[in-house]
Amino acid sequence: MALWNPFSIEAKVRRAMAKVERDRAPKRISATFLGKGLLYSAIVAGGVVLLASRYSIAIASQDSLCLPPYRLWIIDKTKSDLVRGEIYAFHSKGLSPIFDDGTIIVKVLEGMPGDLARVRLDETTINDVTVAQGLQVASQHGIDPGKYVREGVIGQGNYWFFGRTPDSFDSRYWGSASTDQIIGKAYPIW
Repeated sequence: MALWNPFSIEAKVRRAMAKVERDRAPKRISATFLGKGLLYSAIVAGGVVLLASRYSIAIASQDSLCLPPYRLWIIDKTKSDLVRGEIYAFHSKGLSPIFDDGTIIVKVLEGMPGDLARVRLDETTINDVTVAQGLQVASQHGIDPGKYVREGVIGQGNYWFFGRTPDSFDSRYWGSASTDQIIGKAYPIW
């Protein structure tokens, strides 16, 4: 009987062949690994659903921003207590051809139910406080700015929203956004 030499070329070849066979063999996934993977996947999926149910994103696509310098906003859909001077997102309704119905609009809340809104050629006021200057958007679109001159009390469940630039398409043109249009409070990101 011949002695086996673990350092011979033949032994090295056998070890290399055995390694190749082991590497080619199908891998088994352990139940523990599979269980942990499923658990972590469920946790991540649950977190994504939870975040999406509370938060949303709005991106300002227009060239001229009405709340510069921000173009990206995160919307907290649980913040429904409306505060004058805060920024909110709402769905557009009846704002075509400038915005299609359902477009997410982000503006500053300036007019609350019961407030007196006055739109004049040179300025717009809420309770005699100036919130916007001029009617530039009307002029840009070839519309007589006098068409928008008016005054009245903002009705229950209605709110007036404004941008911070003269060319903002806001409540001085289209009036109120109702409570059911409001998505939530908007926070600037970028």
